[in-house]
Amino acid sequence: MAFAFTAPPPPAWRLVAWLTTSPEQVPPDVLTILRGRLVVGVAPLIVAAVVGAALASLAILRVPTLAMLAWFCADLTLTLARLTTMLVMRHNLRNAGQRSGGMLPLTDLYVLSSMLWCAQIGCGVGLCMASGDPVLVPFACLATTGLVGGLAARNPGAPRMTLVQMISVVVPFMAGAIAGGQPWFLPLCALAPLYLVAVAAVNRRLHADYVALLCAERALRHQALHCGLTGLPNRTSFDQALTAASAGRNDDEDHAVALLYLDLDGFKAVNDTYGHATGDTLLQQVARRLRDVVMAADVVARLGGDEFAVLLTGRRAASAERVAGAIIAAVGLPYDLGHGTLISIGVSVGIAETDACSSDSHALLVRADRALYTAKERGKGTFHRARPARSGGRLTTKITVECEAAG
Repeated sequence: MAFAFTAPPPPAWRLVAWLTTSPEQVPPDVLTILRGRLVVGVAPLIVAAVVGAALASLAILRVPTLAMLAWFCADLTLTLARLTTMLVMRHNLRNAGQRSGGMLPLTDLYVLSSMLWCAQIGCGVGLCMASGDPVLVPFACLATTGLVGGLAARNPGAPRMTLVQMISVVVPFMAGAIAGGQPWFLPLCALAPLYLVAVAAVNRRLHADYVALLCAERALRHQALHCGLTGLPNRTSFDQALTAASAGRNDDEDHAVALLYLDLDGFKAVNDTYGHATGDTLLQQVARRLRDVVMAADVVARLGGDEFAVLLTGRRAASAERVAGAIIAAVGLPYDLGHGTLISIGVSVGIAETDACSSDSHALLVRADRALYTAKERGKGTFHRARPARSGGRLTTKITVECEAAG
């Protein structure tokens, strides 16, 4: 699915929010995808517009009344409204990165214009049925069954909205059939509700399957990007976050990046003495303490084994040393591993920041890793800050490390 339609602005109006909300309990990111599924591309919209305009034009030719002319004008107006709103949404999302669509509730306008478009088609087929014209009646039946079936198949994301759209087509069709006064129209009036119920059930089933698929994909993505033991982001996820943060870095402190590379002191001894199960429990407790120390905007990850990393961006990067000190203090507290097992470990931290000479994510990771091992060599349980040496304004391979004890 194209980016422009995977994350439309959230609805601003309660009615639209309710119509586009899944009747099942789904995570917010899955709900966003479901709503994005409602926005069709340009080609399907044009095809629907051509079919609607063709039927309305045929109706005017066969039954030239003001009602038929009003139907044609309504179809044209609502089609243009849907197309314009969709194009503006796509422009905002792709070019300006605006998720709110400016001052206008674009998602709400698009949803409501789509629902009104279905309603005017329903009124149109109702007029065709009421006219009793031998040419218009078959076209009206075909348009009704085709539109209702198409809505059920194409809109698995919002069954509430789809049901309202289908009702807005079927009810006017039935009213027009009754107004037509033809006895053979009465079976159509009896079959139409049964068809509506059956198609609505299909749509609801498609919705459940679609939600299950999206949740399964979400779970797989989470497994691919998170550590199964601690629940923290893994190395792959952290590398993505670090690359994204480094790519957007400039001299403004709001875009600063600081990396804290952590390695537990004494973990191997615990693993060897008490076994891997106890070591896993210890890693889980360390992960919880790290999450408690950092802020929600910070990225804390397990890189593998007993190595962790914390990514600070923006103004938080200036607090790297304070965060490192808090981490050392938190991790150094005793751990109760059950069955009377109380142990203590430590942590060493290497700190590196991007600067005007280099914002390469790999170079930042290398510098933090070197600073970490310098910290271990100089006593453990401390943090050290790496500073790149400059030569002629360029970063050289020489790395100097400023040693500071945690305070």
